[in-house]
Amino acid sequence: MTRIMTLIAVALALVAAPLAAQTRAPIRAEYRDIELKHLLSGKARIDPAKAYIFIRSPEGRAAGTFVKTPTPAEIASYEAGDTSGRWFSNVPWPIDVRLLASFGPKSFFDRSGGANGSFTYLIEVEPGEYTYLGPMIVSLNIPTPGECFCMGSVKFEAKAGQITSLGDFLSLGWADHEALMQTTIDPASLPDRPAVPTDWSVPESLAQYPHAKAELHAAGRRDNFFNALVGRIPPVPGVLAYDRDVVIDLIGLTEAETRSRAPLDRGSAPSHILSDQQ
Repeated sequence: MTRIMTLIAVALALVAAPLAAQTRAPIRAEYRDIELKHLLSGKARIDPAKAYIFIRSPEGRAAGTFVKTPTPAEIASYEAGDTSGRWFSNVPWPIDVRLLASFGPKSFFDRSGGANGSFTYLIEVEPGEYTYLGPMIVSLNIPTPGECFCMGSVKFEAKAGQITSLGDFLSLGWADHEALMQTTIDPASLPDRPAVPTDWSVPESLAQYPHAKAELHAAGRRDNFFNALVGRIPPVPGVLAYDRDVVIDLIGLTEAETRSRAPLDRGSAPSHILSDQQ
């Protein structure tokens, strides 16, 4: 009887292995959370070959997801048939799904002021360009909790050996009522508070390391692979605006105006109007 039960167990394991391989495949880019206590104890360190993204949430825990812009090598690997992740229908995951990096809500860098106080987050990522997908926790098996900024967001470069600070920008405290009105169909849900400038600073515990404010640029529309609530970030002064559902890159517009005296290539679209996925 023991031998029969062993054979049955082995058979079940062999059948389950392909399914397990599909569900265990990583869905995010290589990244990890850094905690202050581990940095102080030496369990974690700032690696000069890695990049770091710092986020501050002034009022309680937060969560969000970034997607890394693929490198030519990553695109080539994907187009060559990389099978590191698939949907249950055996369709390969889009390349975006493989390049995600998230922060919060459980793990955090440091906190102060209790449950509704300030929380900070520090994630270690591969150097590259990252787009903020929105305040959501990605799940591939159920509709994703949170909101996807699929209709417009911001992107920035995370450089090796440097902490790129988003400060409390992602909390949207900088957005006034008029800006927030461009992101919702339910004005009654908007907070009744004045806009405040973004605090881009890093805490004293990180000030000794190379750090810089994130240089934001407009990011165009993206596919909503995650079945999340679709939305967009409020217009960002000097960075991003909207013309109905069209994302306007204000930095690109300024650069285009600077080049306005140069001959126009009639075969190209204005650079300040972003196409999808830019």
